[in-house]
Amino acid sequence: MKAVLALVALLSLVLASKPAAADTPDSHLLSQARDGVDDLLRQFWVGDVTSGHIVNTWHGYTNALPDPRGALWERAMLFVALDNASRVFGGSSFNRRLQADWRRTQSLYTATQLEACGAKSGSSWAVDDAGWSALMYLAAHRATGDREALNRARGLVGHAFDRWMDGRLGGGMWYSDERRTKSLYQVAIVLAALRVSRLTGDQTFHDRALDCYTWMEERLLRADGLYWCECDPSGPVGKSRPDDIREGCSVVFLGGNMAMGVLHAHLYRLTGDDTYRLRAIRTAEAILAHLVTGKGVYLNDRDAWSNGVFAGDWVREVLTLPGISAKHAAVLRATADSICHNARTADGFYGGSWSGPAEGPASRWFVGNSKPQQIMTSANSVNVIVAAAALEVVHGSVGQQVPSANEAGSVRGGQ
Repeated sequence: MKAVLALVALLSLVLASKPAAADTPDSHLLSQARDGVDDLLRQFWVGDVTSGHIVNTWHGYTNALPDPRGALWERAMLFVALDNASRVFGGSSFNRRLQADWRRTQSLYTATQLEACGAKSGSSWAVDDAGWSALMYLAAHRATGDREALNRARGLVGHAFDRWMDGRLGGGMWYSDERRTKSLYQVAIVLAALRVSRLTGDQTFHDRALDCYTWMEERLLRADGLYWCECDPSGPVGKSRPDDIREGCSVVFLGGNMAMGVLHAHLYRLTGDDTYRLRAIRTAEAILAHLVTGKGVYLNDRDAWSNGVFAGDWVREVLTLPGISAKHAAVLRATADSICHNARTADGFYGGSWSGPAEGPASRWFVGNSKPQQIMTSANSVNVIVAAAALEVVHGSVGQQVPSANEAGSVRGGQ
C-alpha cells in the first residue's frame, strides 16, 4: 500500500511540474492570433457580438463612401479572417459575429445584387472581387447553415464563369470586362466552384473549375515551379523579366501560388491521384525558394490586399499532405512573428510589409498606398498570423483554446 501511495505522490509531482498547454513553445502563436483578431475587431467591427457588423469601407476606409453599404469584397477579407479564427479558437462567438454580419448583408442587398458581377455590377467588378465575395458567402454558409448563402455563392460563381470564361488564349477566365489579360486571380472562383460542387452535387461547377485549373497549369506554370500572375495574347506578362519578384511589384503572386497548392491538394484528396500531391509539394518548394526573404519570412510580393487570404487553406490543405516538409510550417511561424513584431502599428493596424516597417517610406506597400489602416491590408496580414496559430490546432500540439476577451462582449468600431 505504501508503495502505491508513493507512486501516486511521484506521479502527482511529475504532473504538477509539467508545463501547461499555454506554456508550450509555440503557444505564443495562439496568443498573437488572439491579439491580432482583437485588433481587427476593435478597428473594423461596430456593435456587439450578436447585432454588430463589419464596418462599411471603400478603398479600405470608412469615410467618403460612394455607396453607403461599402464594398462587398473588402468586407469579405475580414469575414474570411474571422472564419479562419473560428476554426482555430472554436468559439461560438465568432460564428455569432459572422451570422450577424451576414444577416445585415442580406438586408442591404437583393439576391440579384449579391450574385452580380462585371463592370456595372456595383460590387464584383473583376474576377478577383467576385472570388472574394463568393468565398465570403461560403464562409457565411459554414457559419450559419443558411442555404441562401450557398445559393448566392452558386449564383455568383455561375455568373462569373458565364461572363469571363471563354476559349480565347486557350481557355480560362478574363480578369475583367476589358478582356486584356487572363490571370491567376481566377483561383478564388475556381476554389469556390469546387466547394459549391461538393455542397450541391452540381457536376458542372466541378467541370468548369477543372477546365480553368487545367488552363492555369498549362499556361501560367513557370520553369521554376511558380505560376505567372497574368497572361495576354503575347504570353505571360513579364516573361522578359522573370526574376522581377519583390515587395510591391512582382510578375508572380504569393496568394495565387498558395491557392494553386490548395487546389492541387484538394484534387489529390478528391481523386487519390498522386500527381496532384506532387504538384502541391512542387508549388510549396517553389514558394520556399523564390517567395521567402533572407530572414525566412514570406515576401508579400504583389498584392497586400489579398496575399494572405488563402493562408488558412494553405495550413489545412497543403501543410497536412503526406511528404510535405516541416520547413514550410517554420516559415509561416516566422512570418507571423515578424508581422506581430515588425508590421503592427502602435494603435493596432497591420501593414503589408511583413518584415517591417508598418508605415513610412521604408515600406514599399505604405508608399504604394496599401496602408495598414485599410481593412484589406490589416485583415490579410492578421490572417497570416491566424494561419500560423492554426498549425497548433491542425498538428495537435495545443489543446482546446478559449476565445479572447473581446469575444465575450462588444468592441468599439468605426462607422
